[in-house]
Amino acid sequence: MSHKLGWVAAALTGCLSLGAVGLISATGAANATTYTSDSNLADFTALVSQYATFSNFSAGDTSSPYTPTATTVNMGLRVFAGGSITGLPTNNNWILATFPSAVSSILVFPNIDHLGAAFDGYQYNIFGSNNGTTWTPLFDALTVNGSGEPFTLGNSSGTAPQTVNNVLTPGAGPNGTVGYEASFLFANAFQFYAFGASTIAIADGNSDQELSAVGAAIVPGPIAGAGLPGLILACGGLLALARRRRQLVA
Repeated sequence: MSHKLGWVAAALTGCLSLGAVGLISATGAANATTYTSDSNLADFTALVSQYATFSNFSAGDTSSPYTPTATTVNMGLRVFAGGSITGLPTNNNWILATFPSAVSSILVFPNIDHLGAAFDGYQYNIFGSNNGTTWTPLFDALTVNGSGEPFTLGNSSGTAPQTVNNVLTPGAGPNGTVGYEASFLFANAFQFYAFGASTIAIADGNSDQELSAVGAAIVPGPIAGAGLPGLILACGGLLALARRRRQLVA
């Protein structure tokens, strides 16, 4: 190999190596759940751009349909006792959360009334739809780790939450307290989200998922130089440097 081509090869090798590392890091980050312990509920309601409207429930602190606000979430109001929905398994009960348009990033506000029970922070599973009849399974909590608060998610199916704030965020509601807020980023956007009882909740004898809100989460814009765009820029810079060095050598 000539000295000139050696610089180009070195640049490309560096880019390929950087790409491999970047992909491995991205994959690891996508599969990991980060746990926080922030007891300030306002830090989470501030992340919501709009709240889904709850329907298809028959019990709670309000009537159906119900669209939460930051104020009502802070009050700890909850909905539970879902029903059947076309296209979803009939061996579960389903609460429908509807957005004005499809979203892929959501923030779930569970209502905790069994503090100390492992299932309660992970009491729901999630399906998504854009027509209300054809559904895609998105998440289900299968097991939970820990013998006491705070609990972490064990095994799950689908897309695990990016973050879980596994503490309570008072104030307390009439019958429970908001906590274990979980953020999800799904590969596709959906207008309709159905929440049933999770596998772990049913196994622990509690098939009534209780929710205070589901919000469309504000997603930060891309950071300059991060991810694939950053990799492309970095490779472009290396190739430009290689080209310049080759011209100087020539």
